[in-house]
Amino acid sequence: MSLRRAVEPRPYQFLTDMDSFRQHPIDERVRISYQILERLRRPNGGYVASPYSAEDGSGDAYNVYWIRDIMFATYANEYLGCFDKMVESLRLVLDIFKRYHLRIIRASIVKPDVLHQRGLFMPARVHPTTLETITDDWGHHQLDVFGLFMYKIGDLIRKGYGFRFTPEDFTLISHIRSYILNMGFEPDFGVWEEGPESHSSSFGAVLGGLMMWFDQGYYDYKYRQKIEIGHLVPVSERMIADGQAALHVLLPRESVSRPCDLAQLSLIWPYSIVDHATKLSLLANIEEHLIGERGVRRYPGDVYCGKGLVPHEGETAQWPLGLAWLSICYAKLAEYDHDFDAGRRPVGLSWEQRVTHFNRAVEHFQTLEKAMTPEGHVPEMYVGEQVGHNTPLAWAQSFHIIAAQMLLNLSQKHPNHFHLPLTVRRGTAPEAVPPPESVA
Repeated sequence: MSLRRAVEPRPYQFLTDMDSFRQHPIDERVRISYQILERLRRPNGGYVASPYSAEDGSGDAYNVYWIRDIMFATYANEYLGCFDKMVESLRLVLDIFKRYHLRIIRASIVKPDVLHQRGLFMPARVHPTTLETITDDWGHHQLDVFGLFMYKIGDLIRKGYGFRFTPEDFTLISHIRSYILNMGFEPDFGVWEEGPESHSSSFGAVLGGLMMWFDQGYYDYKYRQKIEIGHLVPVSERMIADGQAALHVLLPRESVSRPCDLAQLSLIWPYSIVDHATKLSLLANIEEHLIGERGVRRYPGDVYCGKGLVPHEGETAQWPLGLAWLSICYAKLAEYDHDFDAGRRPVGLSWEQRVTHFNRAVEHFQTLEKAMTPEGHVPEMYVGEQVGHNTPLAWAQSFHIIAAQMLLNLSQKHPNHFHLPLTVRRGTAPEAVPPPESVA
């Protein structure tokens, strides 16, 4: 076995170098960010997680497909009106699921052992061309992948894209539903591929996916027209009740070992699967315990910091992705004049409350852009001033685009209430260079 060469940590100039990206108006920054994301897109509609190929021997290659990353990376297309690209990406994910259809069917009948039969689960990452499994050596059983897939397929159909899906597709989705019934509210490896443990972010994702197909009005507020999809892949009331009970047991914690986790933001966006009070509680926990100057820590005591990065004592990796996610969540709270309590009764939101949420979204967005590279890349992480080599990270780049577009949309829809600061809208002017001292 060859020894891996040590990689010199890369310092990051955190202030003046940012001007090259941030001096542009926000619509131009979105365009630049989208160009960066597009360079990670492959002809079959997928997105590699990052350009990093590990040729320097410092870690695992990230220029491969993580199924979750593809779905979150293509999410930006929806906010820019590029639905055809988003559908193409989801169809690729369908093709990946079809390649491993037998694994899904078998696990929906007989539960594999999560620790000792990992090769019987749907792989979390595959080769970007062949779509073959890269390795079965670590925890592939990640329920949130199935939940996000069911949620977005149902969402696209309700938005009028049902003609893009075939009876064969719905057969596969029905088998995923059966897989969830058999495996769905038990320990998994979660978003961060660690465990197995019961995760509220996983349970919420699965519940959101099921609720999309349950078709009892839970997500009706999102759609202008009511399109029935429950008959295509029926979901029983018992499955919903089981999911709600399992999620309730864990909240507000992510798991027994984690009082809070960055992944819990998914319970607010995209799924909006928890009540208004719980949303505020989750946001408060993450902002109090996990947020840093350059990003959000994944969870308390996280020791992962990527290959080649050397933390000082007490340093924990900060993910800029979390700043974008926080901005999106606060923008969603500002979007509507009401939310719901635990009994699905409306909770009214005043303009004052909505403006407060919008301003918090702006603050997190500004901090995010300060953490981006001079070219406009969103890194995977920072450890101190060192930037990780997974730069840009595809789904983080997508979240930057979404956060920016949401702020623009809200400020344009309600200009008398939601105001973008000029430094956000027009960009920041380059810092003036002092004149050289005169020589006597």
